[in-house]
Amino acid sequence: MNASAADDSRMRTLVRSDDLDETRELISTAYSPYELRALSRPQDFSAWYAEGGFPGVTLSALSYGTETLVAPEPLTTYLLVCQVHRGRVRVESPGREEQFVDTGETYVLDPHRRFKVFWGAGARMTTLRLSRDVVDRAAGEALGHEEPVQARFALGGAVSPAAAESWSGISAAVHREVMAGGVAHTNPLVAAQLTQAAATALMATHRLLPGSEPVRHIGCVAHPAVRRAIQLIEERSDQPLTLSDLAVAARLSPRALQEAFKRYVGRTPLAYLRDVRLDRAHHDLVAADADGPVTVAEIAFRWGFSNLGRFASWYRRRYGHAPSVTLRA
Repeated sequence: MNASAADDSRMRTLVRSDDLDETRELISTAYSPYELRALSRPQDFSAWYAEGGFPGVTLSALSYGTETLVAPEPLTTYLLVCQVHRGRVRVESPGREEQFVDTGETYVLDPHRRFKVFWGAGARMTTLRLSRDVVDRAAGEALGHEEPVQARFALGGAVSPAAAESWSGISAAVHREVMAGGVAHTNPLVAAQLTQAAATALMATHRLLPGSEPVRHIGCVAHPAVRRAIQLIEERSDQPLTLSDLAVAARLSPRALQEAFKRYVGRTPLAYLRDVRLDRAHHDLVAADADGPVTVAEIAFRWGFSNLGRFASWYRRRYGHAPSVTLRA
């Protein structure tokens, strides 16, 4: 075992070992208790772990010399943004997601779930550790809330190549600050601003779970382009609207609007439009007189549903019964 603190301006090597049990004990102390198992050629097992940082951010580097399974307990109070620098890893969240992460790609270990990480022989990565509280505050600010909002991250990495580039820029700035012993080590204001910038960039660039709080707060979506498209939908849902119409209102390309909606709303723009129309058709069916002249077809056509079979299928999926049941109620 070699534990050195050669230079305060560099990452410190805390573990360099070929002893699996010793490695498990030391890295469990640095992170959280975790399972560590050599999956092939245990005689070739080796591990290297180093870390550095400034107040608010811990940067770690880690590699294993043989195929290895790492299964930490839920991180709870912090999350890890992991970037593979060499080789490949496979990440599982049991029963939910699986992701292969290649050299240059990132993934986020959500603090509320268990994960299994399968390392290829010789794989190496760095992890950027942020407090869950800092990220939740960034989520609240992104949604226009005064209070923190629980952010839950999927394994899918950055939402687009442009987002990956943006995250790469802020990650590189953190790396430089740690490795060069920059002013964030001694200036609390700089440290706080860089930490906040990393949390804000993470929210803007990485995928969220569909059931996370930011997706549910549709009425307070912070993305201005999405708000503009939603406003058009709310005002003109009874009129023919295409994806191009919504993109023009949002001042984005159709593709960019699709990506923004998936991130901030959890649905495509046209799926959101369809749900608004279904809600308004439902309202009209509830308000209609069952013995009056209004029919299901008339209400469906009023809200842009020209195919009655599809309307009935979507309606049943949303409300649990056929539209005619609502009309007769």
